[in-house]
Amino acid sequence: MTNQTRRRFLAGAAGVAAGLAGCSSGRRSPPDPVTPWGAESDRDSPYTAVYDATIESVAFVGTAGGGGGSGFVYDDYVVTNQHVVGDADTVDVRFERGEWREAGVTATDVYADLAVLSTDIPDYARPLSLVDSVPPVGTEVLALGSPFGLESSVSTGIISGKNRSLSSPSEFAIPNTVQTDAGLDPGNSGGPLVTMDNEVTGIAVAGAGTSVGFAVSPLLARRVLPELIQTGTYSHPFLGISLLPVMPAIAEANDLPETRGIYVVEVLDSGPADQTLRGADGETTVDGRTVPTGGDTLVELAGNAIDSDADLGTTLALELSPGDRVDATVIRDGEPTDIRVPIGSRPPPEQ
Repeated sequence: MTNQTRRRFLAGAAGVAAGLAGCSSGRRSPPDPVTPWGAESDRDSPYTAVYDATIESVAFVGTAGGGGGSGFVYDDYVVTNQHVVGDADTVDVRFERGEWREAGVTATDVYADLAVLSTDIPDYARPLSLVDSVPPVGTEVLALGSPFGLESSVSTGIISGKNRSLSSPSEFAIPNTVQTDAGLDPGNSGGPLVTMDNEVTGIAVAGAGTSVGFAVSPLLARRVLPELIQTGTYSHPFLGISLLPVMPAIAEANDLPETRGIYVVEVLDSGPADQTLRGADGETTVDGRTVPTGGDTLVELAGNAIDSDADLGTTLALELSPGDRVDATVIRDGEPTDIRVPIGSRPPPEQ
């Protein structure tokens, strides 16, 4: 594959105010009762309710050399990011009430940036559940974790985008990530992005404290985590192609009826799609730019419209498995062509 065609891969406290009653008829009225800080009436914020219901399930994850991130309890394990634990065999975790535990790194998956840790989980740290579907853009969420090592912190925001393709240190992008404007800083990685119903709608993976942060899709996590827990590995679907988004120049050079789909630049020799998809075999110049020609343009896969590489990544990651053989539609030589495409298994990451 060529480098240009690869997609590469990232508390606040409520104040209390009280006033004194005014004077009347020359006599001072007794002051209104002042509610002590921390009393129940000060904790009726919906954000506080979600925080109280979920924070004891969140842990600080510490690694050798002083690094760290966040994690949360899921199915009797602690889940975090692969990039938080790296190549470590063990890490230290600390729960909300201060208990330190040594945790073994049970399994990791670099392509989904997920890791599963085994440890003695306190009784009060209940497992959090993953949502069945990503809520709509605009839904309120809370990000829980340890930004800059500040444990048990929370930031608030909304889901500000869905189905994002996030570049990663591996050769492959992380598909279907959730975008949020909730503050995600170093140390938030691996922590949960939770809804107002106390469910996890993303696992924080990238952010810089700006208005744009990203979280691993709960739908991808639903597929990957059970396999990591049960077998220690997860086999990601793989087509074996390098691609470009279809821009106007590519559409013009290849006689495409619409500017949509993904353009197949190269097909991996002996890869899953070697005998079914066609890569570019020539080039031309459009508006002074060199543009590949002769390759297929993939516009539908497994019944799903493919308008971008994000659509392809989501279809592969959430609906297909190695060994599947699925219907696809490509534009070949300017004409729609129906084919059957085999789905392979993604090779191990380069060391």
